[in-house]
Amino acid sequence: MDSGFIGLPLGLGIAMMMNSNTRADYDQLSETEKEHLILKCKDARSKDEVNRIVNSFAGNDAGDLLRDAKLR
Repeated sequence: MDSGFIGLPLGLGIAMMMNSNTRADYDQLSETEKEHLILKCKDARSKDEVNRIVNSFAGNDAGDLLRDAKLR
């Protein structure tokens, strides 16, 4: 696994590796946003839920995930 994924929950790291856009998007998040994303994934109950969380921040901005948390 990429050394940039050290400290991430395994499911989050795998989901990010499978979606090429997410790594660059993750790197652009603030530390607070990253922490929120990690905690959200730790609470996920399934692989599909982790994938939905990862896909919710991929793209031009962090999407609904971070707006709902009032981080953006």
